Amino acid sequence: MLAQIEQGKKFLQGAMPAVMEKFNDLHDAVFQDGALSTKEKRFIGLGMALALKCDFCIAVHLKALKALGASLEEVLEVCSVAMMMHGGPGMAYSTLVVKLWDEI
Repeated sequence: MLAQIEQGKKFLQGAMPAVMEKFNDLHDAVFQDGALSTKEKRFIGLGMALALKCDFCIAVHLKALKALGASLEEVLEVCSVAMMMHGGPGMAYSTLVVKLWDEI
């Protein structure tokens, strides 16, 4: 999944560099430390990805969180909030988190 999104991003970068440059600038600005830490923002991103049911976003945020030293316990707490806010779909997509945790 991560390889697929990276390949797609490379294609988009070549096909529409101005758009992707702006998107990447926005991405980098959003995930900088600010009033919230980068790690906290990534937890929010994971929760949003679970609610929006975006497999790719779940994988990308999970990879970033692992790189930031997040524990499985912390990630599962995000999943619990997604389950509370989004019910069955939040639970179903949380199973993807469990699957990807060891793969990433």
